[in-house]
Amino acid sequence: MAYTSRIKMNKQATGANANTWGQVLNSEVFSIADQAIAGYTSVSVDVNGPIILSVEDGAVSRGRNKIIELKGTLTSAKSLEVPAASREYTIINSSSGSFSCTFKVTGGGDSGTAVDQGYVTQLYCNGTSVNPVTGNAAQRTIGVCATNIPDTSLADLRYDQLAADQSITGAKTHTSLIESNSSIKVSSGRAYAVPYSVAYAASIFLSLDESNNFFVTLTGNGVLDFPQKGREGQSGLIYVYQDGSGNHALSYVSCWNFSGGTAPTATITANAVDIISYNVRTVSGDLCVTNIDAEMKTDFKDS
Repeated sequence: MAYTSRIKMNKQATGANANTWGQVLNSEVFSIADQAIAGYTSVSVDVNGPIILSVEDGAVSRGRNKIIELKGTLTSAKSLEVPAASREYTIINSSSGSFSCTFKVTGGGDSGTAVDQGYVTQLYCNGTSVNPVTGNAAQRTIGVCATNIPDTSLADLRYDQLAADQSITGAKTHTSLIESNSSIKVSSGRAYAVPYSVAYAASIFLSLDESNNFFVTLTGNGVLDFPQKGREGQSGLIYVYQDGSGNHALSYVSCWNFSGGTAPTATITANAVDIISYNVRTVSGDLCVTNIDAEMKTDFKDS
């Protein structure tokens, strides 16, 4: 007898199987083709060792099924081996347990393709390796595209449209630079920078990427040093507090520019509050501020 190389159907010889030709055709051709085209089987993964999904000559075999559902609880990573013949599979991974299920060719050297739990994955075998048809559905990739496709619904559109007006109702947190080449208008609500508290030190360094507004409490004499990570045009306020003892002086390095070239004198009474308003004029290549224009208003008190 001869069998097809892929799904192992009986290739009837001329004049063979007299009086049993129909029986052979039904069992060793039609039933096998039906299984290969639309057959379903479930495979339990809670067994020891690899699972061999074999295909027998001229006989219904679980490895020939088009649709294979994995069931059971994994206790270790599992290899599922298919014949070294071109085939396409639909895999439903309904297993549980935090281990992988990898399809590969029996006796082959390929690393195989893992199918993630809770997803349906299309696989194909080219005779030497098992590969995803259109990318791994569980990873939400398309072909070789590196960008995943997230779950979406009409109530949850996660990305701004590029060429259309859009109203965004949910809160958004951006962790990188937002740049606008047009005006930004606040029709209602407010725009504000949360003040950043700077720890006292003899040399006080402001990291201007933390906020626009800052608080510092003097517990001793201090020097406002060169601000770091500034941007030209950045402006804001610096609240300068005296502690409960007071009598602490504040001085400035050369990048601080004041009206008339005269640096202001901080209020030194206990618990005094002064406010410095500033605007960054120039920065160096490493974003260290080289010129910052400032003005101090002193001794703010309750009315």
